[in-house]
Amino acid sequence: MMAFTNLTNRKISVLGGGWLGYPLAQELKAFGADVNIATRSKQRLDTYNQLTGFLVDIENLTDDVNAFLNSDVLVVNITNKNIAAFKALIDKIEHSPIKQVIFISSTSVYPDNNSVISESDGLELIEHPLYQIESLFKQSDAFVTTVIRFSGLIGYERHPGRFFRNGKVIKNAQAKVNLIHRDDCLPIICQVINDDIWSEDFNVCSDTHPNKKEFYTYAAQSLGVTPAACEPTDVVAFKVIDNNKIKHRLNYRFIYPDVMAIDFSQDLC
Repeated sequence: MMAFTNLTNRKISVLGGGWLGYPLAQELKAFGADVNIATRSKQRLDTYNQLTGFLVDIENLTDDVNAFLNSDVLVVNITNKNIAAFKALIDKIEHSPIKQVIFISSTSVYPDNNSVISESDGLELIEHPLYQIESLFKQSDAFVTTVIRFSGLIGYERHPGRFFRNGKVIKNAQAKVNLIHRDDCLPIICQVINDDIWSEDFNVCSDTHPNKKEFYTYAAQSLGVTPAACEPTDVVAFKVIDNNKIKHRLNYRFIYPDVMAIDFSQDLC
């Protein structure tokens, strides 16, 4: 485990306490941060141990959000794409002690244009709701925002060998995959906070990009199940996410750089 000494006593709030947010909050806590975590689920809230939990729904904000935002850093990690709700949340943030924000986004904002895509490729994104939400955060003068765009998330409960079940077929099977393991997501978020890397955009993706047929066949075989069938097509639409910026800016070495070398037979994914 990497050492993040600058997280000690940092006050950090994590909005979204699911598959990524909860282990992130636990990791931050382990490095000595004072962590708030928020979820919409009362059932999930009751499972948070040794963390200060809050019920927060950005589509129905209550006074609880003010206590949740009593931090220095906010990590926004929810799937909601309601632009009006995010505008209301940003207004609350601007009237809080928050000075730095990490907005967890997705490389799905980029089009499948059959090319390699880096952070500087953004002109086509203007109509994507996630890109519009990113822009709302970056336009605020009250805090600084770093946007982390993760590719397809895999690991633990998200085993890619289970993605195509019950007769589902793989569409666009020759397209390249862009994937990232959760074990790489967590240290990258922690390092951005630890090193105070703000007002940046980062694409986060493993190094390798096999096609869908190759990768999902490999993942299914690791479970001992029959690989999914592929839908025949003559059209290949894809993108390849360039991860060079995150590697150079953070001097980061991926734990799982090659998605075809992950041992999916282990109970890691």
